Amino acid sequence: MGESDAADSLVGVWRLEAIRDRKADGLTEDHPDFGPRPDGFLLYTDSGYMSVQFMGRGCPLWSREDDPTEAERATAAAAYGAYAGRFEVDRARSLVHHHVEVALIPNRVGTTLTRRFSLSGDRLTLAPIGARRKGVDVDRMLVWRRV
Repeated sequence: MGESDAADSLVGVWRLEAIRDRKADGLTEDHPDFGPRPDGFLLYTDSGYMSVQFMGRGCPLWSREDDPTEAERATAAAAYGAYAGRFEVDRARSLVHHHVEVALIPNRVGTTLTRRFSLSGDRLTLAPIGARRKGVDVDRMLVWRRV
């Protein structure tokens, strides 16, 4: 399978099933910001663009949708992740590079986020390179199912 074939295998819509972190002690747990039932979508297009949005369930509703408080905004943002831009695949190393053009986290704009990927049937697993949680290195895994 060539680079183009590998990219083609990612093209489509994926729905998030899990975000799990394995810590240095070997303990694996759901990401605390997103919980045991995260939800979201990952889209890869045949024109080379990607977009991802995901969230934790159970975030409190805003008292006024058109005028949320700063605390309501902060709580919602803490349980949300999103970015988009171009992508490219390095099949030989099983890596996908997301070239971030827009993002909820402003520090990511203009950067490249690299993920190890594996495909098994209708499941895609992405593992960010160099994931950290509160300053501690973790092995993170995001599990997606093709829609």
